[in-house]
Amino acid sequence: MSQMKSLDHVLRELAETLRIERPLTILDVETTGTNTRRDHIVQFAASSVTPSGEVTHINEFINPEMPIPPEVTAIHHITDSDVKDKPTFREHARLLADTLTGHDFAAYNHRFDRDVLTAEFERAGVPSPFVNAIWIDPYKIWLHLEPRKLANAVERFWGERPDETELHRADVDVDLAARALVGQLRQHAGTDLVATSVRALAENTAPRDPDWLDAEGKIRWRGGTARLGFGKHLDVPLQEVLESDRKYLEWMAGDRSSFPGDVKTIISLVLQGKMPDEPKR
Repeated sequence: MSQMKSLDHVLRELAETLRIERPLTILDVETTGTNTRRDHIVQFAASSVTPSGEVTHINEFINPEMPIPPEVTAIHHITDSDVKDKPTFREHARLLADTLTGHDFAAYNHRFDRDVLTAEFERAGVPSPFVNAIWIDPYKIWLHLEPRKLANAVERFWGERPDETELHRADVDVDLAARALVGQLRQHAGTDLVATSVRALAENTAPRDPDWLDAEGKIRWRGGTARLGFGKHLDVPLQEVLESDRKYLEWMAGDRSSFPGDVKTIISLVLQGKMPDEPKR
């Protein structure tokens, strides 16, 4: 209860600072995965504040009508048994849309939340409340307030502001990148934030999904087979794409596409009938 009172105070300050003219809702979802079109919501939470300072909260666990993968449960700790007896999103959709229509919204890294909610409303046959809504995103605001350009990194971690007139020359940028890296390692030496080997540092700061078959996740292992991880054939097994749309794979592997070399190599082998093996864990 004390946390809710504290949040109420924060929301009213937000409404006053931004001089809101419509209700503002901060929302978040937990889902069965990261595919905004195919995965489903298992928890929806939202806190709203009106221009007059009235505050309301929603927190609902939702039956996704599909299993929650164990690796996803390991992240948000919501299990199949937690949601099996809960209402589906379809059962919530109409009331939720009516409640949120006419609001503006905020969410951290908001595109995922917005897109997965939009897909859920579409499946339920209910108009989305997000039409004509304004979204604000604390993540984007953070990047705006604290730019992540090379000069900023050198100033932050090396302690010196580089000469702006010398930037964007390759030799100068190599020097600055080295200083930024050493400064980062110095400032966080002995902590869990950085590692002391190249491999460990790369894995800690840009962990690769174990289901990815290439460096960017364009091809993924799921359900015992390799699937495309993007585009019109998102989550479709490569074998099915080969049989139904071979020209698409030929384009991916061809000179006119901009896919990385590892993706083109995998697709070239698929075109020869050689499907990828399961990635080593």
